[in-house]
Parts: sequence; structure tokens; C-alpha cells
Amino acid sequence: MAGNKTKPVKRVTKALTAPPIPDPFEPAPASLAPLLDNFDKASVYITHVDNHPAWFKKRVFTVPLGLNVTIALLILWRVYTAGPWYWAVIMSVLGNENETTLHWADLAWGKLLGSVAWRAAVFLFDWLVITIIGPWPWTFFLESPGNPVSWRLSVGFRDKEVYVRESRGWGAKDLLGEAEGSSGKAGADSPFFKTRILPAVDRRRLTEKTGYLLMDKDFDIVFGAMVDATHLIDKKTVSVDDFRTSVFVWVGKEDQGQWAVWPCGKLDDGSETEAREKLILFKDRLTAMGKESLFFKWIELVQYESSAPGEFTYERQAATAEKAKQMFENEGVDFDAFIKDIGGMPGMD
Repeated sequence: MAGNKTKPVKRVTKALTAPPIPDPFEPAPASLAPLLDNFDKASVYITHVDNHPAWFKKRVFTVPLGLNVTIALLILWRVYTAGPWYWAVIMSVLGNENETTLHWADLAWGKLLGSVAWRAAVFLFDWLVITIIGPWPWTFFLESPGNPVSWRLSVGFRDKEVYVRESRGWGAKDLLGEAEGSSGKAGADSPFFKTRILPAVDRRRLTEKTGYLLMDKDFDIVFGAMVDATHLIDKKTVSVDDFRTSVFVWVGKEDQGQWAVWPCGKLDDGSETEAREKLILFKDRLTAMGKESLFFKWIELVQYESSAPGEFTYERQAATAEKAKQMFENEGVDFDAFIKDIGGMPGMD
């Protein structure tokens, strides 16, 4: 009788794989690990290189520096002058009669109510100063692990400076569609990509404003990370080009995932050269048509419209294109055909 043959037991192991990275993100380079390891995986980060001259950054920095020094001095003066009065009030409450003691039975109701109202107003004023204005100089001079003063003392002022911004009031789960009640759309399809990321990396905004002025309701500046990034550059561990405009987000669980990056700064590679060549072609074609003056009129129109108060939105670009079209037609030039012939112009086609 043949013995019973037992079938080998198959061990099924579940592969631990990180979730897919949504478009337009890709795995972050390993060279940035020393910096990324210190990032909060629940947040979204943006890096960019500020190319404004050092003298301009120094001038911009003197404004918040002077403001916070003034606020700090005023708070210290208020503590110095009001401290003895508050101490007397506390001692009076504890039963030690002094000039701040109110004798309720001996005061008329009007005077008593006036004294109480005045003290309440003083308490409210000082409370607002301490809770609302007081944190400004604290975060500017003393906040840990990084603050504007420690950042400047560490890296100074440079023509090329790395800025790191962190999402404020929202984070990775929102961008990846994992937050409770979210649409489930991730990456470029996420509404947070369109309303938070794209405005924050807008090339025009980054070139018009120095990095210190980019703090807003959606992003805060991470001064400690900026110091770390600068030190990595100084040590030649990475290049300043590695911090060109990029968006970083942690994809996956806390212990199973990876940092992903959207290197949107690469999209601007060669854009200035291309725009310059288009502009030269624009002028040469009009000159050949005997309409060189029309080129300068067009330049004046675009400069005037783009420098007007507010952002040069798509709607304003379209309106500018309509004005340019009318201007060309008045000179006997078909604007649409002309723009199409030279391959289009940013904001005009």
C-alpha cells in the first residue's frame, strides 16, 4: 500500500510595495536625503532658488528686522512700566491694601463701574499685546529650531539663496487624495494641486518677489531647513541647482513609502532664451513689413498692462491680446495670422 503523499505547503507572502507615485511626481533624488530626512512626512514642501541680488535681500530684510526690534522694545517698555502696577493689583487681591485697592462700600456706583471698566480695558489691551503681537519678535529672534535671525546669521546674504516652504493648514494627504472627505484625486488631478501648488510655484511670482515675502496662508518658510540646505551646498554635497523650483511630498505610509518630487523648475529650462528669440523674430518680421513702430507700440502696451496693479491673469492677458489685435488691425496687419506665422507668443496666442 503506497504511502500518502502530502502536498508541499505554499507559503504566500505579501510583497511590501510602496503605492504608485501620482503624476507629475517622480522619486526624489537620493542626494537630497540628508535634507528630506528632516522633513515632516505629513507636509508638502517647495524649494526654489532666489536669484535677487544680495543687496536687495538685505534691504528687504531690514524692514521686518526694524519692525520686530521696535515691537520688542515697546513690549519691554510696557512690562517695565506696567509691571509694578500689576504687582500691586495682585498684592491687593491677596489682602495687602495699597493704592490699587478698591473700597467697594465707599465708592459711588458710577466711579466704581468706571474703575472696573478701565482696569478691564487695560487687562484686555495687555492680553492682546502679549497673545497677538508678542509672538512676532519671539518667532523672529528666538523660535526653534530656526528663525529669520539665526538663518541670516548662519548663511548671510547671497545672490543665490535656497528657500524652503512648508504647507500650512493642509498637507500630503490632501494633495494625494487621502484626507477624510477628499475627492480621492491625487497629484495633478487634486484640487489642492491647482489651488495651492500651481500659484506657489508660478514663475512670475517667484521672479517678482524675494523668497522672504512668499509666506502666506498656504505656505510658511522653514528657516532651519534653509540653513541645512545651504550647508549641504557649501560642503559640495549637492549643487544649488538641485533646489530649483521643486515640490516634495511623502507618498506611502510613515514606515513604507518614499519622497516624491515634481521638479517643475526644469520646465523653465531654456524658456528665457526661447522668449528672447521669439521677441527678436517678432521685431524682424514687423520691420520687414515696414511696421517697426508697431513693434514698439506693442511692447509699450504689454508692459503697461502687465505692470498694472494686481496679477497678470489669463483674463487680463486675453484682454491685452484683444487690444493688441485692434492695434494691429489699425495698421493693416492681421494679428492672428501674424502670431500664428511666428509660432505664437506667450500670453498673446
